[in-house]
Amino acid sequence: MKTTILALAFLTTFSAFANTTTYSNNQGCTVEVESRKNGVIYYVSKGNKNEVVGVTNDLTSGTFVYCDDSVLQINSFEGKKGIGILMSCSEHQNGHAVTRGRVDIDIMGGELTKIAIDGQIKKLLGWKQDTKIECLNLVKK
Repeated sequence: MKTTILALAFLTTFSAFANTTTYSNNQGCTVEVESRKNGVIYYVSKGNKNEVVGVTNDLTSGTFVYCDDSVLQINSFEGKKGIGILMSCSEHQNGHAVTRGRVDIDIMGGELTKIAIDGQIKKLLGWKQDTKIECLNLVKK
């Protein structure tokens, strides 16, 4: 988790180059998308849950609290209508916990339309859903 903080610091280094856009939906999701020189940071909130996800512009690295940066895998695909990004990791030691997680991001016509976050922590009797946020049908405010 220490590397997550370092990666977010890396993404936010050049604050003078930031551009923020806000998206929301009727289900109570709000996503602030902060475009930086080196990447994009997604500040996601729904109800009492908040998560931060970062990804570099070249989609080669990113940060997500449930995936240590050393094991985070990023896959993307681009089609006629948009881009899909999948950030994920399998079970691994992440600081003092064993975690796994996944982030799905859809960008259609240059606009964020979906972000879904799933983070789990391994407990004595198996996996515990620690966070699950699905923001679908997002529109720019």
